[in-house]
Amino acid sequence: MTGTRLSSLRERWSDPLLTALTLLLALLMFVLAPLRAEQIPGAQELGFALVALVAGAVLILSGKRFAMWALMVAILMAAIAAIHRHFQPSTLDVYLDATAWLLISLALILEVGRAVFGPGRVTYHRVMGAILLYLAMGLAFAALYTFIGLANDAAFSGFVVRDSPNLADTMIYFSFGALTGIGSGDITALHPIARSLTIVEAMIGQLYPATLLARLVTLEVEDSGRL
Repeated sequence: MTGTRLSSLRERWSDPLLTALTLLLALLMFVLAPLRAEQIPGAQELGFALVALVAGAVLILSGKRFAMWALMVAILMAAIAAIHRHFQPSTLDVYLDATAWLLISLALILEVGRAVFGPGRVTYHRVMGAILLYLAMGLAFAALYTFIGLANDAAFSGFVVRDSPNLADTMIYFSFGALTGIGSGDITALHPIARSLTIVEAMIGQLYPATLLARLVTLEVEDSGRL
């Protein structure tokens, strides 16, 4: 019965969920992360609530076992980090948070990528899903940069990765600077792995729009041919 309900929800809301997820993730990264960096009261709690909403929406959208387990583990890790940070802050909290970001990003990339690049008519929601996929890739690289910074304090110039309110905002800033090609002049990757990831992310940022445009045009032509 539960599976039937999920299938029904998936068929009805899969496209609108792409738009909703895009707005939620953008709000989480570009509004709540800076508010948390400014230590605005309630920003962390609201951020956790949005993460839970994103996870729930992906579960409805997906139904795939990997995505379900990945998101449940991510929510559990984020919750443990929040509780542990409240009583005894440590580097463990950052590892847990970064792992949660990475798992959520991978689940989004796999499931949203299937919805965006799969066969079917090109709609407004599918275009929003393509933007969501772009945001998820930037978030995944932000998590990877965090792991590198935790392993080596000198991995970046201008910033040391540690448990602080501005960590998420700074890693997102650096990651999307690489992804969009605008760079981040005040932070530079020094560690060889961090540099390699920065180059890979910059290449993805350049190739993704061209690949996306070609795929959407192909889908539109195929759909027009069936009419």
